[in-house]
Amino acid sequence: MNKNGFTLIEILLTISFLFVGLLALLQVFPAAFGLERAGYMKTQAILLAQEKIEAINSQGYETTAPGDVFEDALAPPFQLFSRRTIISYVDANLQDSLSDSGLKKVSVVVSWKTSLPLLPGEFSVASLIPAK
Repeated sequence: MNKNGFTLIEILLTISFLFVGLLALLQVFPAAFGLERAGYMKTQAILLAQEKIEAINSQGYETTAPGDVFEDALAPPFQLFSRRTIISYVDANLQDSLSDSGLKKVSVVVSWKTSLPLLPGEFSVASLIPAK
C-alpha cells in the first residue's frame, strides 16, 4: 500500500467540492447584474420625475391647470418608462380640495417593467406650487 499519493476517491471528492463551490459563486453574478440594472432604472426614473416637476414648476401657478395626465410611451431612450402626472388643489393641511386655496400639489409617478420581483418598478415624487 502506497502512502505517498492521493487515492482516486479523494481526488474525485476534492474536484466535486470545488465544482459545487464554483457553481455557488457563479450564481452571484446574474443577481448582481440584475441589481445593477434595477439601480440604473431607478436613477433614470428619478431624473424623469424631476424633469417633469421642474417643467411644471417653471410654468407658474396660474398656467398650471389641475388634472391627470398619463404618458404611456416616452421618447427614446426612455421608451421603457411611463409617467403619470397629477395636479390638484390642496388646502393648508395638504389635503385634496375642490376649490382653489392658493396651493397646488404636483405628483409625478414614473413606472417601468422590472425583472426582479422583489424590487418595485415605480418611483413617485410630489411638489407644491404656491400662488404668488
